[in-house]
Amino acid sequence: MNRFAPGRTFKSRGRPYEILGPKDHWMRDGRYVEMIRYQSVCAEPGCKRTFIALTTKTRIRKGQLNKRCELHHAPGVPIPVQRVRKKRPKIRLKKPSAAARLAARRERAIQRALVAMQRIQRPSYLD
Repeated sequence: MNRFAPGRTFKSRGRPYEILGPKDHWMRDGRYVEMIRYQSVCAEPGCKRTFIALTTKTRIRKGQLNKRCELHHAPGVPIPVQRVRKKRPKIRLKKPSAAARLAARRERAIQRALVAMQRIQRPSYLD
């Protein structure tokens, strides 16, 4: 399915958007760019207007979309990202006892010694 098909809805940084369709655009240097027309609700607190804007596919992928209507548009002033965070219970880890730490240290030393012995026993490419 086409990611930029008319009627498709998506969320970018917590805000819902709906794609209305493509619009042809020719750059001054003669290049063709397909602009995407989209609509959304203004992010300004208390404003419930829906607005229509144009952007490129690249800016949609990067999340660089207009989030406010023409009345409240403020270039360079970011909108806070709406994230829903789930609270996870904190897991407290118990410190291992001194005997357990010593046993783990011994085990690592044995593993290092085995690896060192395996390195020594490799045949040389000169043989």
